[in-house]
Amino acid sequence: MKFFFTCWLIFSGCQVFGQAPSNNFSDSLAKPGVLFFTYDSGIEELIEKYKKSNYSNSGVEGYRVQIFTGAGNDSKSKAESALQEFLSSFPDEVGYLTYQQPNFKVRCGDFRSKSEARKLMKKISYQYPGSYIVKDNIKVD
Repeated sequence: MKFFFTCWLIFSGCQVFGQAPSNNFSDSLAKPGVLFFTYDSGIEELIEKYKKSNYSNSGVEGYRVQIFTGAGNDSKSKAESALQEFLSSFPDEVGYLTYQQPNFKVRCGDFRSKSEARKLMKKISYQYPGSYIVKDNIKVD
């Protein structure tokens, strides 16, 4: 997405001038080595929207190990108990309870690479044989 936005910004009609046109800018701004950009008025609004969407993300793309998923009347209580069981069995790890309609999910860890997530999955596989690795937004220090 960032690559597309950058390419669009460059090729969508932005004009770069090595020196300022004499009619549009004062002589004090026309200095060698200064670049002047002219662009459509909607570009600034688009840039602000892009910044807001990036700042709204609470983390970066990474991996977690999913140990539980369930839907139904008592799935929330089952998910909470699965999370508590995991945290008591593996106190050094982190766990998250999320709801993506209609499922409650318990995911563990914050890993940048899939190989790091595999280590946790191997560690917990005897207790959670149905666990698997998923892509997720992870928290980074």
